[in-house]
Amino acid sequence: MTGKKAVHVKRKLIFFLILTLLLLLTAAFGEHVCPYDPYAQDLTMAQKPPSFAHPLGTDRYGRDMLSRVLVGSTTSIFSTLLLVVIVTVVGTGIGMICAWNNGRVDTVLMRISDLFLAFPGLVFALAVAGVLGGGVHNAIIALAVIGWPKFARLARGLTLAQKHSPYMMAAKLSGSSGPKLLMKHILPNIAGPVLVTAVLDIGTMMMELAGLSFLGLGVKPPMAEWGSMINEGRSLLQAAPWMVLAPGAAVFITVMVFNLLGDTLRDYMDPKQRTIEGI
Repeated sequence: MTGKKAVHVKRKLIFFLILTLLLLLTAAFGEHVCPYDPYAQDLTMAQKPPSFAHPLGTDRYGRDMLSRVLVGSTTSIFSTLLLVVIVTVVGTGIGMICAWNNGRVDTVLMRISDLFLAFPGLVFALAVAGVLGGGVHNAIIALAVIGWPKFARLARGLTLAQKHSPYMMAAKLSGSSGPKLLMKHILPNIAGPVLVTAVLDIGTMMMELAGLSFLGLGVKPPMAEWGSMINEGRSLLQAAPWMVLAPGAAVFITVMVFNLLGDTLRDYMDPKQRTIEGI
């Protein structure tokens, strides 16, 4: 029975990996598969409802919404992935260093992480993005500032659990240096939980990045990005709801796929969790 459950989880993982790959391919080649120029304005076609020629309608400037959603996927998805990579690498590195030194460095860095965690995340990101002046790069920096403490604390706890294990004692007796022990022995053993947390965090980071763009602290017009597109269409929600629904649906589908991928990856890498939940 356990073997059947494992096969079921593996099939789910493959299915969501395929969906994720399709999203990444869409983001990578979105500009090349657009039916229209996403930035070409035609006021005679402004606010046209969905039709055969424009499946997702047009916006207030007559720009094709399908084309803008496809192009916006490049900015939204890859900016989010870059953000997640930054916070994962920086946070994990800081957490491992803190756990390994376990002294003044640990105390100082953990108190700094406590300081960042004491503020509401998105509010702090708004303040940082406002000071930096907006723009997609500054939005990524702002969210990275508030995102690394989670991974630092996770990596620190996992590293402390591995630090005094028998295999680490044997590795120390073999004469391995501190950096080699961290990279060769500890990192591979804590990579699984960190990876699962990173994948599960993609959806949250995408929502926060879209939120900053919605508030005008993300991408600069006329660049297509899902959060800014929702902001552009919110004043015409009753007259032209497709201007909000199209990018909103894109955010919903993408976040759902990454969340389901993260959940399935967690179950796949945790046999006990699979058995308990009866998956």
